[in-house]
Formats: sequence, structure tokens, C-alpha cells
Amino acid sequence: MASAYLKFAGQFCNLNPYELKHLSECILCKIEHGFNEKLCGCNSKVALTEKDIKFAITEAMQDILLELKQQEIRMERMRLDQTRTKMFASKKIAA
Repeated sequence: MASAYLKFAGQFCNLNPYELKHLSECILCKIEHGFNEKLCGCNSKVALTEKDIKFAITEAMQDILLELKQQEIRMERMRLDQTRTKMFASKKIAA
């Protein structure tokens, strides 16, 4: 398990400024969406807790992972479509 944390930390260090900004925005959006009442101060006795922030960060990271996987699927579908196009184009040429 510790190696996964080290791998994550290593990859985090390699993020460019755009990727860091996107990550920060995803986390902020999760915090705002999930805990809007606490942030607005509608009830001053309720505070945003460490547990809330951990939850928001975990949710944001899961959303980002899903987004990356969906992007990989789109890229693979494009490659598949390109391969199909090349295959059928070469069959028409050969005929």
C-alpha cells in the first residue's frame, strides 16, 4: 500500500501548472458542491471539518480517475475507427 502512495506522490510532482490548476478546481468544486451550506455560513455553528475535506478530496480524485478512463476509451475508439477505415479502404483498393 505504501508503494501506491509513493507512486502517487511521484506522479503529482510531474503535473504541469495546467494539470495542477485542474486538480485544484475539481477538489474545490467538490467541496463547494457537497458542503455549500457550511461554506455559506447559513448556520454559523456548523464548521467544515477535516472529515468533510477528506471526503471531498477522495470524491474529486475518483471523478478525475473516471474522467481519465473515459478519455482513454475515447482515444481507443478513435484508434479502432482509424484501423477499420484503413482495413476497408485497403480491401476496396485491392478489389
